[in-house]
Amino acid sequence: MIQSSNEWFDDQSYWKNNRSFIWTKQRITNSGIGARYAMQLLGACQGDSVLDLACGFGRHSFEFYRNGFSVTGVDLNSDFISEAKLKVIETEASIRFIQADMREFVEPESYNHIVMMYNSFGYFKNPMDDRRVINNCFRSLLPRGKLLISAMGREINQRHMPSGESRHWWEKDGKYRLQECLFNEKSSQLSIKWILLNGSVSSTFNYDVRLYSKQEFLDLLTEVGFDDIQFYGSLKGTPYDGEAHSLVVTAQKPG
Repeated sequence: MIQSSNEWFDDQSYWKNNRSFIWTKQRITNSGIGARYAMQLLGACQGDSVLDLACGFGRHSFEFYRNGFSVTGVDLNSDFISEAKLKVIETEASIRFIQADMREFVEPESYNHIVMMYNSFGYFKNPMDDRRVINNCFRSLLPRGKLLISAMGREINQRHMPSGESRHWWEKDGKYRLQECLFNEKSSQLSIKWILLNGSVSSTFNYDVRLYSKQEFLDLLTEVGFDDIQFYGSLKGTPYDGEAHSLVVTAQKPG
């Protein structure tokens, strides 16, 4: 059993203080568009079962439901799951939300599709935990079920941050955020520091994400047992090339 850790994603203050920067109003508004593109890439049919893994407060889960899918949302964050469950009551939506660690969550042969949207993969210190998540997805999919992961590809990061370092300022709702990034070529981890300024109050948050290249995703998914692995440069299905904005990978469990 995975024990509670001191890793950054266990810090509720990180999510509370940075929410408006992570999920802007525009990003939330566009959730429906992203959900529809994802289902198109997967070739999903109305009535199919969808697992929204690392669902957060359910912004994509509710869109999948509105488009006619049977939806389960899973996230480690208890506050987000409580928020999503409250919205289920308010909207009378038939969505199941579960608080669970993706390294542990398995429901064998239960889903037509599993999605990890918006950079929800690669957060763990141990790369074997990433493999464990992919293996759990493989087990939870029905035969010929499909997995979709939307991530920041290593190639994209190298293109936008050739020196391996960057620094940027943002302003949102009267708050300022300084972002400092450092990429470790050996571990493939992108370490990010956010310094949040709210009036005279300053807060510092750190998080890490492991970036995978196209080839590394191919190797990982193949080793677990997936086939028909496809790569795209966006949820729209554009090519994964020098103009790509993200790395979107789909893979199928053999029938």
